[in-house]
Amino acid sequence: MRHLRRLGHCVAAGAFAGAILAPLQLLLWPELHIGPLSAALVLGAFASWAAAWVGGVLFVLTEIAALPMPYLGGQRGFSIGLWRWLALVVGAVAAMVAWYNRGETRDLLLPEFRHALTVAASMISLYTLVILALAIRRRPRRNPVARVLAGTGALVVGVWGVWATTSPPPALAPPAALPRFATSHRLLFVTWEGADLPWLLPAIERGDMPFLRSVRDRSAWGQLRAVHPHARPAALATLVTGCSPAVHGVLGRRSYHLYWLSQRPVTLLLAGPWPAPQQLPWKAWEHAAAPTPQRAALWQILAGAGLKVGIAGWPGWGDATWTVAPPDPAQVRPAMLDADLRAAIEPALRAAPMSADAARTAFAIDVATVDRVARQLRATPVDALVVDLDLPARLRPAWTIEEPGSEADEVLRQAARQLDAQLKSFWQAMGGEDTLTVIASPYGMAPPSQWQRLLSLGSASRSWHVSPADSPDGFALFWGPGIRPGARLRGGHLPDVAATVLYLLELPVARDMAGRVLLEAVSDERAATAPLRLVPSYPREAAPAP
Repeated sequence: MRHLRRLGHCVAAGAFAGAILAPLQLLLWPELHIGPLSAALVLGAFASWAAAWVGGVLFVLTEIAALPMPYLGGQRGFSIGLWRWLALVVGAVAAMVAWYNRGETRDLLLPEFRHALTVAASMISLYTLVILALAIRRRPRRNPVARVLAGTGALVVGVWGVWATTSPPPALAPPAALPRFATSHRLLFVTWEGADLPWLLPAIERGDMPFLRSVRDRSAWGQLRAVHPHARPAALATLVTGCSPAVHGVLGRRSYHLYWLSQRPVTLLLAGPWPAPQQLPWKAWEHAAAPTPQRAALWQILAGAGLKVGIAGWPGWGDATWTVAPPDPAQVRPAMLDADLRAAIEPALRAAPMSADAARTAFAIDVATVDRVARQLRATPVDALVVDLDLPARLRPAWTIEEPGSEADEVLRQAARQLDAQLKSFWQAMGGEDTLTVIASPYGMAPPSQWQRLLSLGSASRSWHVSPADSPDGFALFWGPGIRPGARLRGGHLPDVAATVLYLLELPVARDMAGRVLLEAVSDERAATAPLRLVPSYPREAAPAP
């Protein structure tokens, strides 16, 4: 019977865990607007699901702990001692989960929701400390069962009260007619995913990027703080909308549809000691289509201003004058590469056969995208060209090395040369000096950690598995009309790029954009003659295609 009593306590503790984790999860779903009945359904679903799997885990741990302590849960009825230790474990884990998710959603949630997570985490932490003190004291008190249950119930009510009193963001108002302003310059906007200044600057100095070197001294450039935590869709949407992820609504690379709760898919999941998305209750979910930004992308704003716009390599977030979709990796062929490029990279690829096919595919995708853009530009010239290239992001994780000059280093050097030549061809096709040109990267690649360096001391290979997981900084480079030559951009953020581009094109900046205009990149003449125009917002529907 003592085993059944322990099981009952563990199941109750699991339900308690689900009851306090459910409002934390709802705080990560500010896009959902649910009423009391739906909230009760969420409470029941999470509490019952956690009672099954959290309770099961706690039961296994309790049985192991009972081997040297057979008296654990041995007395009849409700065991205060056992419950306190179970509540202590649940409270400690829930507090760590709340604090961790509060820190990990720095750029993904509105301030009021992160503040609510802080309050909830503080309440759970205080409860855990009180339970720990009572468990250590072991001094009997009057009505201990009522005191323990009252404290547990107060915590559940308090955490749910934090969620209930957190105001959801207001619904986006129907798009109003935006004022039209004319721009007198063309725009070339090129994104190099996975590139950063620690990689680009040495490549420029070595002479691998002669065109970029020729314009560096008359451009404004600097680092950009990336979106944290890293999610490629959120970073790209932030770059081209100028809004924070909490505003434009693209928060991650995956979405989930809980058909029993809402027709609207959700994205952020409560991170903890469990594999995502297994924390969603009873497997009653299914994968949903990736979300699209709720704010207009840069090309949609330009199209609404009357410009002809071509986009290439971007997700399907809106129409333009013409669109070049990212090539399917299964359809590109390494035979598309010219003979000089193949001759330059083949020695390194033969030395690393495990990464060779992926490298050839990365180069072929890049070449196919640029070739299609060139054909479209010849057939239909445009006033603005927005191109996303991910060649550095595909190559750098497998080919970053410590010592330059090796055969493996030649792969990344060829990538730099290819990107530079493509940039020059785009710039010439768009009109040259009269074109506002922007090169940006929404994220870089983290350098090798000290542990990586230490573990590689006894290895003959000096390659590093870099990645954007730690949200390293990207960069931005502006040159053309209205740019201050030689300016260094300090303290820049990813949303600043869209706001600065709109200002330089003499178009209004939206008030709900998280970015600021990088005035240090703007020439004195442009700053003195171009007023800063503001509009409330650029909803996605408010920027019609031409």
